[in-house]
Amino acid sequence: MLHTKSVVITEEGHVQQELRSLGLTVDIVTTIARKVGAAKAEALEIDPSSAPGMLAYIHGVRAIRMELIPQGWRMSRPGNVESTVNDTLGIQLCFQNVDVACSDRPPQAISGKGGGSRKLICDGQTELFDPNAPDAIDAIGSVPTVWFVCVSTDAKKLRAEVSCPEAFEGNQFEGFRKRIFVVDEDLDCIPGDISMSDDDGNPVEYEVRIVKK
Repeated sequence: MLHTKSVVITEEGHVQQELRSLGLTVDIVTTIARKVGAAKAEALEIDPSSAPGMLAYIHGVRAIRMELIPQGWRMSRPGNVESTVNDTLGIQLCFQNVDVACSDRPPQAISGKGGGSRKLICDGQTELFDPNAPDAIDAIGSVPTVWFVCVSTDAKKLRAEVSCPEAFEGNQFEGFRKRIFVVDEDLDCIPGDISMSDDDGNPVEYEVRIVKK
């Protein structure tokens, strides 16, 4: 499948402008990314090996909805794919754990994409940039365009971009039409020790503190 080269947005002013067109802000995306980083850091060695990714995904979807539903967005689950939709803008926003966001190489999903995601993206991206499609400001009735909040995090870096994937045929992203680089933070993660107790014998709550340097 032939793909166009990604448009990559990195300059601060342009990032803010592009996010506004999607009904987002830098603060919203940063909040989502930090909640994902904190959730992933809660996983312990004794947990199932899938726990970090699972926690990150759950809290990523939750954070998107907590930020956007009060602003008039709605939940959607087409084909069992979790998304959050702005009908007026014609945008549906999904969450994705990726290997590395905000890098020269397009991000890859940590887990493979299934048929539901392929269909959602194919249907939504068909009208993207179509001159006969409704304008984004009056998109009610059109198929919402799919965008992803792509987050990667490890012990040192938290990164997040908001990106619009190309339609693809396999189980992995094959390219992006536009990538908006939003978050690139150094992290200082200090997990608490769940085996400790306070002076009254009560267990100390497990804490994850993420500090921007």
